[in-house]
Formats: sequence, C-alpha cells, structure tokens
Amino acid sequence: MKRLVIFDLDGTLTNTLKSIQKSANMALEAFGFAPYEVDRYRYFVGNGSAELIRQCLIHDGDEQLLHFDEVMGKYEEVFETYCMYEVKPYEGILDLIAALKKKGFLLAVNSNKPQAQTEDVISSVFGDDVFDAVVGQVDDRPRKPAPDGVNYILSKLGVTCDETVYLGDTSIDMQTGKSAGVFTVGALWGFRDREELEQHHADAIISTPAELLAYVSDETVLGHCGENRKIRLIATDVDGTLVKDSSREVGDEMIEAIRKLTDQGIYFTIASGRQYGSIRRMFERADRNLLFIAENGAHIVKDGQTYGLTRMRREHVEEIMADLRSLYDRDCHVVASTSKGCFLESTDEDFIRLISESYRNDVTLTDDILAEDAEFVKLAIYHKGSIREIGESFLLPKWKDKVKTCMAGEEWVDFMDFSVDKGNALKALQEGLGISPEETMVFGDNENDIGLLRAGGESYAVENALPVVKEAAKHICPPYWEQGVYQVLKTLYI
Repeated sequence: MKRLVIFDLDGTLTNTLKSIQKSANMALEAFGFAPYEVDRYRYFVGNGSAELIRQCLIHDGDEQLLHFDEVMGKYEEVFETYCMYEVKPYEGILDLIAALKKKGFLLAVNSNKPQAQTEDVISSVFGDDVFDAVVGQVDDRPRKPAPDGVNYILSKLGVTCDETVYLGDTSIDMQTGKSAGVFTVGALWGFRDREELEQHHADAIISTPAELLAYVSDETVLGHCGENRKIRLIATDVDGTLVKDSSREVGDEMIEAIRKLTDQGIYFTIASGRQYGSIRRMFERADRNLLFIAENGAHIVKDGQTYGLTRMRREHVEEIMADLRSLYDRDCHVVASTSKGCFLESTDEDFIRLISESYRNDVTLTDDILAEDAEFVKLAIYHKGSIREIGESFLLPKWKDKVKTCMAGEEWVDFMDFSVDKGNALKALQEGLGISPEETMVFGDNENDIGLLRAGGESYAVENALPVVKEAAKHICPPYWEQGVYQVLKTLYI
C-alpha cells in the first residue's frame, strides 16, 4: 500500500527555468561571460547550483573554471533575490496535490536546490502546510543522485520504500529513486525527454500529473517496488534468450505459457534477428495470433500482414557486400534477407542446412546476391564458433556511422538501415495497440536487444546476457537453459 509521494522540485512541481536563467545570466554577465537562452538551462540544471555554474562556464569557454568562485558567489547573491522570478506550478500539479491530500497521502519534496530557496519556493507557491517534509541541499548531506535525501524523508515520516513513490523529471531523479529502492516515475512535462528517462530505468513514465494517481491508487498496476503491475504486451528475443542459438524449436512449457497469456488478452510478440518465416514456424504450435518483429525490427508483422518494412539503401548493400565477400576465404558466409525469404551465395552444405533446416528460413541459392531483383532489409555474416574478433575489429568500426550494425549473437554480425531497431519496432506496435511502455514486459540477451529493453517498462536480461545488456535491463532472470523467461511469465497467470 502506497502512503508517501516524494516530488522533485525544479521541472516536476514548478517551472523554475526563468528564475535560474535570470540569476545565472546576471552572474555570468557581471564577469564578462555571454548569457544563455532559457532552453539551454534545461540541460544544466538538476545536479545542484555549483554544477550549474560549472556547466555555464565550461560552455562559455572557461574550461579551467578560473572564474568559478566569483561567478558562483555572484549567483548565490542574485538568486536570493530572484529565486521566485516567474516561478509557477506546472499545469495539473495543484489538482494532483489536492487529490493526493484528499486520499490521505503524505507528501514530500527532495531537491538539489539550496535548502533556504527550496523552502522559499514551496512556501510561496504551495503554502506552509501542504508538504510533510521539504528537503533541499545542505552541506552535511550528499545531494542527489545519492539516496540520502529520500532516506532522510522516509526516516522522518516513518515510511518504508515499499510504501513510497518518487516523481522526477531528469536522469538524476531516476538514479535517486532507484538507488533508494522506491518506485520511480519520470515526468515528461519537465526539463528532459523520454529517452533520458528510459535510459535511466524509470519504473513508469507519465505525460500529465493526473496519471500519477493510477500508480499510487491501483495495487493491480503497482505492486512491490514496481513489480506485479498490469502487463498487456510481452516481447521476447529468441536466440540466447529463449533457446540456444540456431535452435529449431521452443519448449512445450513456453508454448503453453504463450497460450495462457494470449487467452488472458495479453499481446505476445516474438522479436528476433531471424526472418519472419523462421520465427512464425518456430511458434506455430502456439496456435495463437502472435505479433512478430523480424530482422531486428526491419520487418514487423501484425495480424499476419506486414505492418512495417524498412529496406536498406542499394549503395549500402553493394558496398557492404564487397567487404563481406572479402571474408569468404576466412570461412564466413552471408545471408541477404528480404521480406519474403533470403539469398545465399554459399555452397557450404553445412551452412545451407543451418539456414534452411535449423533456422527454417525460406532460402534461395544464387551465384550473385547483387544480381537478384530484390529489396534487401538485412545483410548478415556468419562464422561458426565466433565472429566477434572480425566484427569488433573490422566490420563494426567501419560501418557503425553509415548503417545500423551489431553483434547478433556470438556467430553473427547484422547490417540494416540506421532506423532499424527492435525497440523502434516495439514502439510502433505499442502506439498502434494503445499500450504504454509501463504495460510492456520485454526479454533479451544481446546488443541487438538493448533498444527492446529500453522500450519496455518491465525489462529482463537473462543471466547469460552480455554485461552491457544487463546494464540496460531493470531485472535479471535465469539463463535460457534454466527457462528464465518462462519462470517470469508463469508468474503472470499462476
């Protein structure tokens, strides 16, 4: 049961940019530095006044901070006068606070603004009897993103992390809430964008203050520190996440889990670097209307029809193929994918069986991929055992600034149009279905799954995932050989 809501101040409760801009610009101009437009301050604020002035000076050319002490002193002097300059609450904040008070919630503020100014703003805008605790920056307490301010509030009010929701608008706030172990919500009306909030693992992201009420009032949506909320869409990678790379089938337990979840009205999405035909066949035993993100997001299928298709530029295909063909003498093999199947130039029977029988792709053998009358959505190069050394030393550095390229497992490097990403494909499905990231659960293990993980409110990396993938996920589940994804999914219907 939630009892306490802790708010960030600047960019969450109140729009204070103009007061910060006026005070900082006056301090900068007093010592001959150029002022900044108000929007520039969106990216300077959030980590205390000292960091604000440091950023201003560095971007104004004083990289050694030779004038820091004098400008900082002037800013503190000026801000005493102008801390309330054009400060006002965001639209909907007063109504949210009134609704929370009516429901009996405790309310608190945790800010990196100096304590005196924090109290001045709260008192002037909201009055003296609205918040049960007001915490600003003081000398003997580490500022955000350290959890000390939140922990002080919890101790003062006698509330646990399980009973607390934290609302903020920047990466600093997301880190603060997560480090304190409380449910952390990102506000899109503040100083930063959705991408920053997602990258720092917000438990939920909301567009208006009123949306917060759903997360503090409905225990079916919000459970223990963010777990057990209502899930409407699930997306999972295949190779390395559900099964060993290049496996032909998934287990009966997973098929049964998909049936039970879809019968509950949950949309189930297979998100793979494989072709659509391959993953459709792999999951046809589920006998349900699944969604498919194929070719790392280049091909999206909904209701059995192509929902999105992103083709590669012809000049990129030709240039990449020249590099890939130069690796044939190192026992590498290429797959060129279209929306209807793939082309192979290889004559290696083991490789052809791998693609046609293990992956169950629709395969056409050809002497010259580039001579085919086809629009390609992905090129992929394979080396049995590992292609990582070739990929990381040659292919990825050369092509990373021209096309989307990634390790897609230990044995594959994939090339696609820059816009292609499993996460972008999932976002397109979310928008079409009217489902939010907070209602989405995702699973992955490799670099090509990072975008997918960032697009889901509940994101899981399997234990065998790469470290960079685990860092992008909110949770870690057991590895594929212990059916980690299935273990998580069955908790949704048991």
